[in-house]
Amino acid sequence: MSAEARERLLAAGARLFSEHGFRRVTVRDLCREAGANVSAVNYHFGDKLGLYRQVVEDALETIRGADPTMEAPPGASPEDRIRHYVRSYLPALAHPTGPAIWLQRLMAHEMQEPTPLAPWIAERVILPRVRYLAKTVAELLDLPADHPRVERCVQSIQAQCLFYAPNRFRRAALPGWHELTDDEIAAVAQHVVTFSLAGMEAAGDAG
Repeated sequence: MSAEARERLLAAGARLFSEHGFRRVTVRDLCREAGANVSAVNYHFGDKLGLYRQVVEDALETIRGADPTMEAPPGASPEDRIRHYVRSYLPALAHPTGPAIWLQRLMAHEMQEPTPLAPWIAERVILPRVRYLAKTVAELLDLPADHPRVERCVQSIQAQCLFYAPNRFRRAALPGWHELTDDEIAAVAQHVVTFSLAGMEAAGDAG
């Protein structure tokens, strides 16, 4: 079976999995979309889950090469690393481009109906950010990275950023909600930074 069929299956998987989620897409759906024989998925990927894994892996490789969120300048203070993280991550969430668009949709399906790959995906998508923030916040608060106060601060920063990921329900249900402009997103990011740093300072003073 041809390499072209494999690439067509990956493209079909990217579209169908992001639109419908893993469980609602059949092997026949994938092969019909790709114009491939029904045995092609097993031949190239072992099974549907193997194709799903490769779709996610390819997207992550593309995005990883263009992800500046955890690359603050050398010698940056913890405060500056948090500023850099939020100012890079929040706009990327709010206005995704390229593979990030359908990877974000795929992740929404994964969180609603986790697949057997959920731990594998978390290790590649979520946990590196959590560990980076935990190390940074721990340094800021002079606490171990696994301290409950550090964990709560990390969760707060992440939650504030994730709120601004595209959400069709919010657009449909909340009067006056609109897609934020780049300038509005920049203002939101600055607010999240200011709010988070002030909150962490208060958390540190709380003892």
